[in-house]
Amino acid sequence: MTKPPATFAGLEHELDLGPDRMDTRATLLRLLTDLYLQRVTHTPEEEHYYTELALRLIDAADVPERAALARRLAAYPSAPALVILRLARDVIEVAAPILEHSPCLTAADLETIADERGGAHAQIIAARAPTGTAARAAAAGDAAKALACELSELFYAAAAPERRLILISLDYASLVPWRPICALPRADMRRLESAALQHNAETLIRELGRTLGLSRAQGRRIVSDELGEPMVVAAKALTLPVDALQRMLLFMNPWAGQSVDRIYRLSDLHGEISVDAARRLVAIWRDAEEGETGQAQHEPVGWQTAADNARRALSEVLRRPELERERRARSAGR
Repeated sequence: MTKPPATFAGLEHELDLGPDRMDTRATLLRLLTDLYLQRVTHTPEEEHYYTELALRLIDAADVPERAALARRLAAYPSAPALVILRLARDVIEVAAPILEHSPCLTAADLETIADERGGAHAQIIAARAPTGTAARAAAAGDAAKALACELSELFYAAAAPERRLILISLDYASLVPWRPICALPRADMRRLESAALQHNAETLIRELGRTLGLSRAQGRRIVSDELGEPMVVAAKALTLPVDALQRMLLFMNPWAGQSVDRIYRLSDLHGEISVDAARRLVAIWRDAEEGETGQAQHEPVGWQTAADNARRALSEVLRRPELERERRARSAGR
């Protein structure tokens, strides 16, 4: 058996499917699938491991267990092809949700299964709307766009500590970062900094929008933000050096002259967050805007997890002084 990758760590002791362990197969299959469905994308090692073990468990499972698995994987876009094809060729109670809904089945797959199985399988395939995948993709795009808008607003509404935690959490989000077509030319860097040094907000807004692929409205929001983190995100995403960021903040933000400490805190944040984390937030900003297709371009599930983690982490940070006082009070009372 292949050694489990990190995603499935801790399952080694459960993999003995001998006669005395057969009653655990349904539980193990559910657990394995739970872990797999938590991620939007998977490494080749993770997919290979899940496929190898799932096929073994499917062969040992009864019809209700296989049908439950088929219902869970039917709408999952990253389901392994071999597992989907195995379930699609199963008895109709198992195959139906896969044949009706799975986006992983190609037209060639459906034609082959209809020829091989015939009967009810062929009827379901014939009734499958040819535009079903496109319709589901459009619906998913609309939902992703709505969530991107919500998460963008969450970031802008947050205070400085929560913004920092969100940005740090984005390092662990299953979300494709925005990628520039090429490295930002030095001339563009100078143009951005020059606009800030000359207090030319409109030029800076236009250049930020152009280099990040954002609208003028989003560029204005970045430049006008009173706390400064959006400008840090933009600078990090464009790999601007921290000294350039400091000069831009000093000349563009009205509070900068009265709060040098804030400039240093934002400089520290620039060094603390990763380029990919900043570019993931740029991807969210891009998805939140109305595009030509009306659809979001990135999967937002990991961002939601990051936001939830940030809220929990912030709550813990805010409670630490209270917990410390309680601990000291208990110690003094002994």
